[in-house]
Amino acid sequence: MLADGCLDGRSALVTGGGSGIGRASALLLARLGAKVAVTGRREEELAETAALAAAAGYEHPILPVSCDVREPENVDAMLDEVLAKHEYIDILVNNAGGQFMAPAESITYNGFRAVTRLNLDATWYITTQVASRSMIERSYGKIVSITMTPRRGLPGMSHSSAARAGVESLTRTLSVEWGKYGIRTAAIAPGIVHTAAWERYGLDPDMMGEKMPTNRLQSADDVASLVGFLVSPGGDYISGATIVADGAFENMYPLGN
Repeated sequence: MLADGCLDGRSALVTGGGSGIGRASALLLARLGAKVAVTGRREEELAETAALAAAAGYEHPILPVSCDVREPENVDAMLDEVLAKHEYIDILVNNAGGQFMAPAESITYNGFRAVTRLNLDATWYITTQVASRSMIERSYGKIVSITMTPRRGLPGMSHSSAARAGVESLTRTLSVEWGKYGIRTAAIAPGIVHTAAWERYGLDPDMMGEKMPTNRLQSADDVASLVGFLVSPGGDYISGATIVADGAFENMYPLGN
């Protein structure tokens, strides 16, 4: 199911494709034979993703298109460019996201909206636009959205937890509404993924890894492999589900408040 060439003829768009899970997913999909476009705000990071694919010698070069997915007009222009060059999009990986840690009572309205605009509003807009502009008319689509665990409650993450829960609910609703169009949706809820973005929290990765049931932190490639499975033929009958792939992090006794 993850054999080279299994995605021949497919065209994918990965948001937040300049680093971390997005980059790992884009490179895997390119290796599997898909035409891949990556988008994000930082042009240099997107170019690095494209350069890695070129160095690996994949059949199709990765197309980098900078875009702030929080702004609908930017999304529209980005989709214009991707569709002009790739003709269609039948795989969408909603990976762009971000947040900051803060007690719920100290988060301002603007701070809350900044997080929900990126994690929920942008996901909704780009998903509906890709579906209406490509997937529905082609009667095929795979949409995978990245959320997070633990879902039972994570102190300091009330804004992001609310947004990610909205994405999971959207995933369920769209699976029913768009199933007749051959569109399948899924969400992946990873645990603590060791990326450059996570390192900005200033935590010791070795110490945190030792606290995990798997005795290590999750890698971006761990998540990308599940993305690859879901968009491959092996994921054809999975729709509306949120797959918790966090190394049993969600099952642990809380680490503290």
